[in-house]
Amino acid sequence: MAIGFPAGITQAYVVNNAQAKLSALRHALADCENFYQWLAAYSATDLEAAPISMDATSAQAILNAFADAHELNVLYGGGGLGTYTLPYNFAASQRVVIGPLS
Repeated sequence: MAIGFPAGITQAYVVNNAQAKLSALRHALADCENFYQWLAAYSATDLEAAPISMDATSAQAILNAFADAHELNVLYGGGGLGTYTLPYNFAASQRVVIGPLS
């Protein structure tokens, strides 16, 4: 018995969902890149100072996560890996900031 699509699934459904998911990915990477560009003007020490007053661990975790997101965006756009070497777990630094996917 072959696995089929559920009743009601159409070509338009598949195409619309594919376009929405890929567009969301592209926009999410662009949003992270924009935040990385802003964040790049600051150091962990800046984030630890008032008025932000982050603890040192959190400040560094955010800087690390966005450095990784930046490199993922560079790779996604065909710009190579910069200083990174594959295989590389781009999600590891993000999990430190946002926790595991639940």
